[in-house]
Amino acid sequence: MTGEATSVVRGERPVTVRGSMITPIAWTALSAGVFATGLWLAWSRDVFGAAVFTRVWTSGMLLLVGTLALVSSVSALFAGVRVFPDRLEVTRGIFRTQVIRPGELVHFRASGKGNTVISGVTARGRGFTTDRYHRHHDVLVGWLEQNAAEPWAEFSDFFSKLTVQTRPRPVYRLFTMVLIVGFFIVSLLMFPGLWVAVAYDDAHKQQVTCTITAAEAVTVSNRSTRGIGSSHPAVAIDTSECGPLTLSRGVDSENQDAVARTLNRTEGPHVFTVGGGSFWFRTHTPWLRFVPAPTIYSVDGVG
Repeated sequence: MTGEATSVVRGERPVTVRGSMITPIAWTALSAGVFATGLWLAWSRDVFGAAVFTRVWTSGMLLLVGTLALVSSVSALFAGVRVFPDRLEVTRGIFRTQVIRPGELVHFRASGKGNTVISGVTARGRGFTTDRYHRHHDVLVGWLEQNAAEPWAEFSDFFSKLTVQTRPRPVYRLFTMVLIVGFFIVSLLMFPGLWVAVAYDDAHKQQVTCTITAAEAVTVSNRSTRGIGSSHPAVAIDTSECGPLTLSRGVDSENQDAVARTLNRTEGPHVFTVGGGSFWFRTHTPWLRFVPAPTIYSVDGVG
């Protein structure tokens, strides 16, 4: 491996040591999507109706998160170590490149799970970080053997005594990345996604006819309909066409029993005023368990 690396380093063209580009490209696409969504919400008055404050802070948050994630992912696209015969060029971001000359590296260390991450630093604080399983890592090792001989030899002796990962773990890395991406997306759907959904419902009320089969007074948590909050009185309504619905607006501890009795006495078709967004999701995506229950604003016959 060292002989091959030496011949490559002595060539005229530089060799770039970096990991797979799939992950930063995927993050860049996701970040751009978040930013575009924030920009769209900022100019979509029809989504929020009169809820100007909600439009400002939710779109602003998505723009901020999208911008930060986009800068980080684009920086990862440019990150890498370029190996020249007479120097290393370490790129840590879009406009941050450091040059390391032969003899300047004074210290190396291993870190990460399985000690796969290798870092080197100069006396002036410049340095690089790479992974043993990055592409062309052997070229970097060859350069270090020639141009940082004593510190690298000491580190290699120390490294040989460590417990290290002996082969790449692509499945583990893919699984970890899927979990991170899933957490990122779910977090945005919950916050500020739920506030956007509530504002959309308030601005897009519609009337639907549902046949009531039963109603009872219950105590529900805001968590089931808004994502956060405390418990409050409501009336649970069973319908044959629209599924289970919950009426909480205009219902308190003093009138919830009376409202339930009224609905039970008048079983049959009733006109419900519902939030257009949440009701659409109930109708078209009943298999999504985390989708909030439809917002019910009123039921005919209930004062």
